Amino acid sequence: MTDAGAWQLPPVLLPDGEERPLWIRDGAFTAERVPRAPLLPGRFALPGLVDAHAHITVANGEPADAATGARNLLRLRDEGVLLVRDVGSPQSATLDLETGSELPTLLAAGRWHAPEGRFYERYHRPVPAEALVPSALTELARGATWIKVIADWTTSELSYPIDALRAMIERVHAAGGRVAAHTQWQGVSELVYAGIDSVEHGCRLDEATLGVMAERRIAWTPTMSAFARPLAADARPDLVERREAVLANYRTMLPTAERLGVAVLAGTDTIGTVVDEIRSLIEFGLSPRAALRAATTTAREFLGRASLEAGGPADVITFEDDPREDPDVLRWPVAVVLGGRRFA
Repeated sequence: MTDAGAWQLPPVLLPDGEERPLWIRDGAFTAERVPRAPLLPGRFALPGLVDAHAHITVANGEPADAATGARNLLRLRDEGVLLVRDVGSPQSATLDLETGSELPTLLAAGRWHAPEGRFYERYHRPVPAEALVPSALTELARGATWIKVIADWTTSELSYPIDALRAMIERVHAAGGRVAAHTQWQGVSELVYAGIDSVEHGCRLDEATLGVMAERRIAWTPTMSAFARPLAADARPDLVERREAVLANYRTMLPTAERLGVAVLAGTDTIGTVVDEIRSLIEFGLSPRAALRAATTTAREFLGRASLEAGGPADVITFEDDPREDPDVLRWPVAVVLGGRRFA
């Protein structure tokens, strides 16, 4: 690691391949030439990767604490992931995590919001409908910037009455927060019209709903890696059939989302890496460039963070080869710079 200093970026800026001179000075990007600034290694510069759907305080499927979350953030930083949106933490542990200049930027949702019987018991304390608004506002007051709601679970029935969800969304927006909704069933259209900000998973999206999402700038985080992983050899036939239906829907809706202009975001859930997710998005129909943007510029813009822009924080990773030609290149950054400090 080096202290924040002056650097010059490689000549090609991704994901669009611009050839534009850019420097780092005092932790920020600048278009003004910085004399004697050393050139970062590599031929290609990319905004720091984004994991837009993470659970950094879940370890091997079990609840973990803020210290574990900090260790996971360090690991992500070394992989080039410099912006993380955590959308659910056991006992709101992410809100106890003190992030500093050595850790990626963390946007935390705190606890999961679900009533009794509508989420994994070991991960959350149930939140009844009448407590939904107070609980969400409490999380925001503690430092959350997002609120995560389990809008449906093992059946298509919404976890909360739509009026309760709408009231919570309105109050969260009024307080300056945003709402991410876990949904795997057809009720997603009701949530979109209720005003959510992002659809998490979205296994049953349709073209009409995607059109509304594009108009209202509602993002979609498919978490493909979590659904595309193989089932056990002895999985029940009904689970195999349901999984195949979900994957078929992804294959149709991902290119449709790109065509309509929906902001598709890369998120790992608790499975794999951002690079794995980019590869899965491509496999299921997103163009390679859109998949790369899902983990960089599209995600950063949606989450209110700059990319390779003069005046923005100097979060950048560099590569010797072009990740547009092979996403696996992203596994081997030759430089990782966070806030102007080089960590690799």
